[in-house]
Amino acid sequence: MQVQQEEGSSAPSPYDEFLLADVKTGERSRIGLDEKEKLYLDCLDAFYNDEKPVLGDSEYETLKTDLQFEGSRIAAFSKDEIKYLIANKRFVMGKPFLSDSEYDSLRRKLKTAGSPVVLHEAPSCKVDGTCRFDMKVDEGKQRLLYLPGTLGGLILACEVEFWTLHIDPLLSIVLGALPAYLFGVWFTENIFAQKPLVASTACPSCNSLLTVYFGDLFGVQRDGIMGPAKQKEAGSSQVGVKCPDCTAKLIADRTTMRIESNKVAA
Repeated sequence: MQVQQEEGSSAPSPYDEFLLADVKTGERSRIGLDEKEKLYLDCLDAFYNDEKPVLGDSEYETLKTDLQFEGSRIAAFSKDEIKYLIANKRFVMGKPFLSDSEYDSLRRKLKTAGSPVVLHEAPSCKVDGTCRFDMKVDEGKQRLLYLPGTLGGLILACEVEFWTLHIDPLLSIVLGALPAYLFGVWFTENIFAQKPLVASTACPSCNSLLTVYFGDLFGVQRDGIMGPAKQKEAGSSQVGVKCPDCTAKLIADRTTMRIESNKVAA
């Protein structure tokens, strides 16, 4: 009995299920996942804006652990992602704490990182018929662009080391890995593709999957080797894209990481 009393009088463990206490009666009750996530954001909002804490430290830790056990994505968000969510919440409340430039900069940073916080699952359309859809970096295809230059640099490094230092080929690969990688980055971004970026998205008109490439292979567009010469520099922020399914003319912008179409013009 004595052991049970000591255990019952101990502080609640952060691994216990979070129960919200009623302000008037003090009675604790279960709440849904959506309410827990909202309460979690309220706690962080109060912390970052120097307001009165919503929960005590132990209750906050219990809430955070409970969200992690339930598989909530919000509990695993980074500081910038939480800041973005709070900024949207504050804007709706009429109490913004970020300027327009700070908000746009934060949004671009998260979009470049591929954060799901700023990506919309459906296109957004305006009254004038312009529809937009978010793009995200296609990491797999992006890495493939650097493969030819890296392999070429590795072969060159192995040949130089073999004929000059007369070392084992396997050791040549190990020693030449870093120089080959650096050569691959330089070759890809300055000669092969000029500031490349591969993004994946969906057509705002028909939701067909699209791959958008930013860059200029060997300067063929800039120098007019294929088609009229482009006046814009390599790595231009905007490129024209045509959907292969609905033939809609689209404009992709690497700065805002959005693709848009004009239904009126189409």
